[in-house]
Amino acid sequence: MTAIEYEWILRLVCATIMGGIIGLERHTRSKDAGIRTHAIVALAAAMLMLVSKYGFLGEEADQARIAAQVVSGVGFLGAGIIFVRNDLILGLTTAAGIWATSAIGLCFGVGFYQIGLLGGLMIIAIQRIVFHFFNYSTAKTMMNVRILMNHAGKLKDISDLFHKMGYVQSDNSITPADRKEHWYLTTGITGAKDMDPSELINELEKLNGVEEVSLI
Repeated sequence: MTAIEYEWILRLVCATIMGGIIGLERHTRSKDAGIRTHAIVALAAAMLMLVSKYGFLGEEADQARIAAQVVSGVGFLGAGIIFVRNDLILGLTTAAGIWATSAIGLCFGVGFYQIGLLGGLMIIAIQRIVFHFFNYSTAKTMMNVRILMNHAGKLKDISDLFHKMGYVQSDNSITPADRKEHWYLTTGITGAKDMDPSELINELEKLNGVEEVSLI
């Protein structure tokens, strides 16, 4: 193998590692798009960047065409993560993170190591540090709530109840339950140290469509 080929391999490895690190942050918050998704997106973007830059040398071709399609192509992947349920939009931050991860892959693919590293660290900072600063800076108690809901349940009603009782709600994670037309909603909440979670549970159980509530 030539020196340039080793350089290409290094770029792919760096893109994959950084994508995996970004995905790890999503994984720790129970997001569907985690380590594997982000690592693959970054790796694929880096590969396409290499093909775009070095695959058509000496030919009459637009070498930026393939790389340009990554930007729009990953948008379709992000659109599959965003969904609206009962008037509540979910997955928007994760979709934006995947789109940004593809840009990280392009940076490593073209050899912009400093930009790729700095961009990846900034994405993690935005998703993690800024999130905690604005949502948990005044909170004293953090907990996860797991709610079993049927088809009549509405996420907006739950969010409104959290807000009404003084809790700050973080991201939601929705998974199917064993029962037909039932699903679990897992969400993180924060509140003042003296708040009684049993009162919150009682109020949640009164909502239409909510069948079980538990603290994790």
